[in-house]
Amino acid sequence: MTTPSSFSILLLLLLMPVVTNGEYSMQSEQEILNALLKNYDMRVRPPPANSSTEGAVNVRVNIMIRMLSKIDVVNMEYSIQLTFREQWIDPRLAYENLGFYNPPAFLTVPHVKKSLWIPDTFFPTEKAAHRHLIDMENMFLRIYPDGKILYSSRISLTSSCPMRLQLYPLDYQSCNFDLVSYAHTMNDIMYEWDPSTPVQLKPGVGSDLPNFILKNYTTNADCTSHTNTGSYGCLRMQLLFKRQFSYYLVQLYAPTTMIVIVSWVSFWIDLHSTAGRVALGVTTLLTMTTMQSAINAKLPPVSYVKVVDVWLGACQTFVFGALLEYAFVSYQDSVRQNDRSREKAARKAQRRREKLEMVDAEVYQPPCTCHTFEARETFRDKVRRYFTKPDYLPAKIDFYARFVVPLAFLAFNVIYWVSCLIMSANASTPESLV
Repeated sequence: MTTPSSFSILLLLLLMPVVTNGEYSMQSEQEILNALLKNYDMRVRPPPANSSTEGAVNVRVNIMIRMLSKIDVVNMEYSIQLTFREQWIDPRLAYENLGFYNPPAFLTVPHVKKSLWIPDTFFPTEKAAHRHLIDMENMFLRIYPDGKILYSSRISLTSSCPMRLQLYPLDYQSCNFDLVSYAHTMNDIMYEWDPSTPVQLKPGVGSDLPNFILKNYTTNADCTSHTNTGSYGCLRMQLLFKRQFSYYLVQLYAPTTMIVIVSWVSFWIDLHSTAGRVALGVTTLLTMTTMQSAINAKLPPVSYVKVVDVWLGACQTFVFGALLEYAFVSYQDSVRQNDRSREKAARKAQRRREKLEMVDAEVYQPPCTCHTFEARETFRDKVRRYFTKPDYLPAKIDFYARFVVPLAFLAFNVIYWVSCLIMSANASTPESLV
């Protein structure tokens, strides 16, 4: 039979683990870290999980894209802010078999980062980068009981992106984001993407860019770097951007089309209005040249022809052609005016001789014009006069130009836009972006 005193001792023994468990959990992380780091050497990479002395460390990578901004076409670069995560197994940090009672699910120990071995990952396409240090460094490091390490850091980078601008502004741009070990070859470190979620996007990322929209992203490991110091494992994230066309439709194509149409007004102005037709032609030509210079200032000086160059060149050709058309018409009019002047002078001389011969014959009586009157020209007659082919050659040239030039510009638009849509559809396929 149990005595009261022995019952009290037994109850105290049963309650002791509960009380001491709260105190023990507060000391367990410190005791585990002390035990793990006692003989830990951060200068040596982790051994394989099978305790062999040979074999590469498998580093699993996951990226969360927090922000995309400043896609600079002139400098061919883009800015990206991401959460970069790496996972690997370091058997030297496994604490599940160290005999600790009820060990934690993981240890969050960012302050021991400098005491642990961490992969020397770098980004080959990076131009400038920085870690976020406000209010503290935005990073954490977790140690799991089986020795798995999770390292996460928030980084902002400006990365290069060689762009192909042949289809500008109907182009697709593919930007690569690579990561590779700087010192360890494939015999020491092997990178792999997280099979479940290699890349994550923060809601709204890719759809808030001013001139682009993120259409797709892919991941692969086909970027192994082979140098004279060895072969280095590499991972690549490929971002596919589509340029938004609405801005260029309003700011580029619509104004240049209107300038071309304005230049056609010259065909409807009287061919003897030299000041008005020359001023209109020169003004539209200078406006086209100014717009072309402003557009090219936003693009890098490339050696190939872009589709926007074809459009601007064609518009400038139509405007310049309207000016040349009036120069030709004016020249033809001057030639015929000189011929008419000579014919008129010859007719006057002939009539003068005839009058002198008729002085002695009879007195000349001019015809009666007392009952003649001049009919008013109606609006219908005015419109018909504009659409009636004249017999005078310079006016006939203007008449044909009123219809031939707009039809030629319409045909150019059909050919241009059909070709652009076909090339843009082909450029969006994965094969064309390799």
